[in-house]
Amino acid sequence: MKRVLNVFQMILICFILVGLYAFTNYRNERRMVTKIDLKFIGNDNLYTTYEAVNKMLIVKQKGAFKAPKDKVALSRIERWLSEDPMLQNATVYMTVDGALRALLTQRTPEARVVTDSVYYLDTRGMAMPLSEFHSARVPIINGNLSELSISDCHKIIEFVSQDVFLKKNIVGIRVRKDQDYVLQCRLDQFEVHLGAATALQEKTSNFKAFYNKALKDNSLQSYSLVDVRFKNQVVATKK
Repeated sequence: MKRVLNVFQMILICFILVGLYAFTNYRNERRMVTKIDLKFIGNDNLYTTYEAVNKMLIVKQKGAFKAPKDKVALSRIERWLSEDPMLQNATVYMTVDGALRALLTQRTPEARVVTDSVYYLDTRGMAMPLSEFHSARVPIINGNLSELSISDCHKIIEFVSQDVFLKKNIVGIRVRKDQDYVLQCRLDQFEVHLGAATALQEKTSNFKAFYNKALKDNSLQSYSLVDVRFKNQVVATKK
């Protein structure tokens, strides 16, 4: 009899524990989510702000975040965040204690395009609006712009950004026409006629060789244009 009683007590305890777990889980799932914690990762320069992103979410939600945990659609919030023109990626998740959090990755501008309108070109080669919160110091692209020339300029800027010398000295690209580009240097009134966005390693190596020699000869200020379009040849034009 005692043995049967012990078994009954064990079964009863198990039922109680399962019931408590189910009740706790139910209450946890029904707990109201009242806000979302935002965290930017990567770039320290904020082209948008916590307040701006949160305001956008509130507008999308038609009010503050006040919904049970089990009713919050994380994928929908991620989709809303992806509509922010300053964000490249957003990961939304629920923590074990019921907090709603979002990890935000900003888009990174690599150049400023100056045409009838002004906008950034990001690291993926896509148009990015200017920010009211931060202005990026990046090379300027101007001239006779087209879809092809914008794509080529993205390629050139990517190449320049990976070279310490070029990144320091190149401040812009002037587009003469498709496949005809001129690099604008930090040195006043000094340009490099690059031509097409091809053989960039060879062309820039020739430019660097000329630059270093002219700098050593103290004659760099005498030139206004260096033409590196031709293979194994540099043509320099004096002021």
